Amino acid sequence: MAGSDPVVHEALFDAAWRRGCWRIVDRPTIIAGNWKHNPDRIRGESLWQQISEGTMSRIPTGGGEHSVRVVLFVPSPWLGWLAAATSSATPSPIEVGVQEVSDRPLGAFTGEVGAQLAKEFGAGWALVGHSERRSIFAETDQQAANRVAAAAAAGLRPMLCIGESLQQREEGQTFEVVSSQLEKGLSLLEEGNEFALAYEPVWAIGTGRTATVDQVEEVHQYLRDQLRQRNESSADQVPILYGGSVKPDNAEALLGIDAVDGALVGGASLEAESFLGILDAGIATA
Repeated sequence: MAGSDPVVHEALFDAAWRRGCWRIVDRPTIIAGNWKHNPDRIRGESLWQQISEGTMSRIPTGGGEHSVRVVLFVPSPWLGWLAAATSSATPSPIEVGVQEVSDRPLGAFTGEVGAQLAKEFGAGWALVGHSERRSIFAETDQQAANRVAAAAAAGLRPMLCIGESLQQREEGQTFEVVSSQLEKGLSLLEEGNEFALAYEPVWAIGTGRTATVDQVEEVHQYLRDQLRQRNESSADQVPILYGGSVKPDNAEALLGIDAVDGALVGGASLEAESFLGILDAGIATA
């Protein structure tokens, strides 16, 4: 555990091993960027080129077998352009995801972007339940569950975001909140469908407060335990990413935590140098 007392680290590891919640599993490290409602086309094309070239110099093309994978969650209008940019003539190890999918089928639902359409236009992943969707657009756990199921049914790999607010943490409700979000968000997912989790402590995003290594590890280990209670046979295959203001200067410490399988990166993914710095940390700690 990076940045902590080795004696404490050893004690935590031994305790986890004894209760059967720690296993050596070959999960890839996933470095995922979330562009949110950014950027414009001129800047976006340049940003994509820089990230793509930087990634290809670090991870071989067709990097699915590599120990580190890169995903970019982009605004829906970018899907078609990126599909063309990553054609067979110009392959890229970067996987593309959509930031939100509708839980509605194809039909008369103006403004919706369905999972099937996102898949057809090049997406391989779908972000669901992001803290901004929950807080700004009042997305509920039930809606998140519907969208997780819709994404998986369309052949997308959903990444479910969960996390507590500052008030919930200060009131000691962290485990209760993330457990509820996890249970409800995955309630409609059929067994055998692949998915990932991203822990977003809302109180540590854009607030000037930073989650400590111990706080991050504690929640990630708890989430792994919850996954095992849900499905013992597949729980250790699920990547759990951390998404709380990850930057180049804290990435190695966070990604060095055994229970952390990658990072969901917001603002730093809009600067190629910063995002690639986080990727370097992911490669170094994988």
